[in-house]
Amino acid sequence: MITTTQKFLTISMLAGVFSSAVIAAEQQPLLDKNLFSIGAGVSLNSVSGPADDEVGFQVFGGYDLTALNLMDNVDSSVEFGYMDYGYNGRDTDGIWSTFVVDGAINGQLGWLARLGLDFGDDSGLMLGAGLSVGLDAKTDLRFEYVIRDDIDSLQLNLRYHF
Repeated sequence: MITTTQKFLTISMLAGVFSSAVIAAEQQPLLDKNLFSIGAGVSLNSVSGPADDEVGFQVFGGYDLTALNLMDNVDSSVEFGYMDYGYNGRDTDGIWSTFVVDGAINGQLGWLARLGLDFGDDSGLMLGAGLSVGLDAKTDLRFEYVIRDDIDSLQLNLRYHF
C-alpha cells in the first residue's frame, strides 16, 4: 500500500518534471532527442543479509532535465526502469522511477544520488548513491548502492546517452 508520503513524493516529482517541460517548451520542442539515455545492468540483491543474496538485472531509460539543474556542475534527470531481483519461486520484480542528480569529481569520475519510488513487489521509497566512470563522451559505467523497503541492491549499470 502506498502511503501519503509516497503519494506526495510522486506528485512532487511529477510536478517538477512537468514544470521543467513547460519551461523548456517555451524555448525549444517539448522533448529533445539528445537528452534521452538508456541503460542496463546487473545487481546483487539482499533481503536479510549475504546468505539471501541473489543476482538480478534491470533495464532503464532516462531524460536529462537541463532546465532543472539545481546548481553549477550538478545535472538532474528522471529515470524509469524495470528490475527483476532474481529470487526464483517468488514474484520479485517491477517498475521504478527516480529523480537523479549527478556531477563530476575529477576527470571521468563522477558521483550520483537518486530518490524515487519502486512500484513493483518491493513497493515504496527507494534511495541510492554511487559513482560513475565515463567510458567515452556518451557512455558511462555506474556503481551504486540502492535501498528499498525490503531489498537492498549493489548495482553495476551501463548507460548510453543519445
